[in-house]
Amino acid sequence: MKKLLGIVVLSLLFNSILNTVSFSEHLQKKSKAEKEKYLQSRTIDLPSKFKKIKIAPAEKLKDLNKEIVENKNTKKIDKIVNNKSLLSVLYYDGQKVVVDKKSNKINDDIQLYSFSMSKAFVSYMVGDAICNGHIKSLDDKISNYVPEAKGTLYENSTFKELINMSSGDKNFADRKAGSATFIYAGDVLSKKATVKDYLLSSSGIKLSKKVFNYNNFVPDMVARAVDVAVPGGLKSSYQNFANRSGTNSEMFYLTDDNGWPLLFAFFYANRYDFLRLGIQVSQDWNSKSCIGNYLSSIEKMKIKSDQKDFDYAGYFWFDRKNKSRHAHMDGHGGQRIYIDIEKGSVLAYHSITNDYDNKSIWGLLKK
Repeated sequence: MKKLLGIVVLSLLFNSILNTVSFSEHLQKKSKAEKEKYLQSRTIDLPSKFKKIKIAPAEKLKDLNKEIVENKNTKKIDKIVNNKSLLSVLYYDGQKVVVDKKSNKINDDIQLYSFSMSKAFVSYMVGDAICNGHIKSLDDKISNYVPEAKGTLYENSTFKELINMSSGDKNFADRKAGSATFIYAGDVLSKKATVKDYLLSSSGIKLSKKVFNYNNFVPDMVARAVDVAVPGGLKSSYQNFANRSGTNSEMFYLTDDNGWPLLFAFFYANRYDFLRLGIQVSQDWNSKSCIGNYLSSIEKMKIKSDQKDFDYAGYFWFDRKNKSRHAHMDGHGGQRIYIDIEKGSVLAYHSITNDYDNKSIWGLLKK
């Protein structure tokens, strides 16, 4: 009876989470009170059902110097924060934080969800592993690090193909009606399948033509490879990242029942630490270090995505209409870290759902 009750509770939780992850239009139609319940389920209920890999605060805190400005854009943002689902907006102009807006629905310590912004951090960890000699190069095959990939659709996929979402044709996804995106997320979150199960289910499928195929499964397989390759696993990689970024609070990510990372969407940190991580990526991108060279190489290997105005590379998005050097990490429902590589500025914001006009937020980048 207890087991049955547990399954029912997990199923109800999953249905709630799936709606928040997959169907933004559906969530936008919810009442204010209902939306706030989704915030609870994402930050508290869902993480409680999975094992957390915890990342300690940095050994030395990096202060975020503030010199807050107010203008017509920030006043509009105030109205959105007060009346819509926007939770947090932080803008670092390359030297200091000049915009800091927060909804009364959250406090500064709450560990917010990343959704697909997490994918870009996985790419960063690949670069870090290469720089430290744990992965030879982006041309290495995933099956050299994840033995379960042998005999599957992904056996001969390289890291470059995987982080560019061009590692496989539509065969696998189409056979399961979009399984590599929402059905994959649904199966994993409801614990119907693990990452390994999903990988093995692609056994015997032959690759016909490589195409851009954005999905949630591939980043988890790449995260598993880094977890295996790096001494101390991904936890040590993220801890080093936290130390370099000067984070002030504990962060964590979720794993499935086999201990494989669920990093297509489920990395958690407080809002200031998301900004600190973004600033570190920005600074690395502008450096002449090994990781800087890796990030620059990603920028140069951009490919056309299935979205009209955007290129894609290394789990980062690049807007073709923006002529400046930039990169952004996008998460479902209004999670974003935008990096202006030329200016070194970073815009970070979080939402329950994107039920507002983004023009005021994007207007900050023009200042």
